[in-house]
Amino acid sequence: MRASILLIAMTLTVPPGPLTAQTNPDGLGSVEYGRRLAEEVCGECHRVSAERAAKPPAMEEGVEAPDLTERLSDPGVTEMALRSYLRSSHPVMPNIRLTPDETDDIVAYLMTLKTRAR
Repeated sequence: MRASILLIAMTLTVPPGPLTAQTNPDGLGSVEYGRRLAEEVCGECHRVSAERAAKPPAMEEGVEAPDLTERLSDPGVTEMALRSYLRSSHPVMPNIRLTPDETDDIVAYLMTLKTRAR
């Protein structure tokens, strides 16, 4: 019995691992995983990082994907709007299917860009 109590006490005092350290303060999504996903999935067509100097090339003549680092400065781009956008298909975009966790991660990351854009 005493060993069980000690074991429970030890598990409650263990500091959180690296995955929880990267989560969004609101509790939804991992900012770090969201950054990686945005770079892998969205970065082929969109600028998704302030560190990236140039926008990706136009997808086809006359069609450029928006620079998401600039687009996030728009007050109309909210967390709800991003979630809605990521869940719907768009004629010019490939049909990318994200899991709910991946959506949370990308939204968590993109919202950090919005905070930086202010």
